[in-house]
Amino acid sequence: MTLIQSNQKIAIVDDEEELAEVTSWEVEEAGYEPFLLVKGHFTSVDDLASVILDNTQGAICDNRLTNSGLANFLGAELVAALYDQALPSLLISQFVEMDTSLSIRKWRRKIPVLLSRDEANASSIAKGIEACQQELGGHLPISRKPSRTLVRIVDLDQASNEPVIDAIVPGWNPSKAVRFPASLIPETIRSDALKKGVRLFAHVNIGADNADDLYFDKFELAPEPDDDDGLA
Repeated sequence: MTLIQSNQKIAIVDDEEELAEVTSWEVEEAGYEPFLLVKGHFTSVDDLASVILDNTQGAICDNRLTNSGLANFLGAELVAALYDQALPSLLISQFVEMDTSLSIRKWRRKIPVLLSRDEANASSIAKGIEACQQELGGHLPISRKPSRTLVRIVDLDQASNEPVIDAIVPGWNPSKAVRFPASLIPETIRSDALKKGVRLFAHVNIGADNADDLYFDKFELAPEPDDDDGLA
């Protein structure tokens, strides 16, 4: 795991140069050296991740990187790839409310810190980098720890031409539905799972305070409800 010290480099990945410049000021204020990646075109997540790994000790990635042609993939996917390489990385977006349930949720398990654009200041960046380092070192806060828990499908829909699932996670909040991409469910069980009323088990961070912070992983079909098991 890369441990970021003061004055080390943080990559700023953003396809809007003016916004990247604003983020760079906050990175400097937090005590790091910004390394801007705002030009060029990357078709491979691994190629952009390699540039970041070769030149910096951390990263701040905007989620929507396709608008100006910097990349043909999302910042969420890039942060997940950097997570696999143990590089502390933050995801920022000015479209958090719109993107959380679909494009961000798809990679949320490997995104320790998500900041809305207006939250990305020197203090939150420094705290976010520290939180990433803690998680990559194996020290997860309660809000990020996964638990095997029941997930009950209550509706099916389409968003951005992609199937999505609305589900209740009783162990988190029995009264609030949460949306996630159907593609998170393994194809081997998807044909059985994509119907209302189906119950699944999944690893979910049920200690999360907000729905935006929930992730879903390791789905499996749950047995049929039993009136005596307390799960019906």
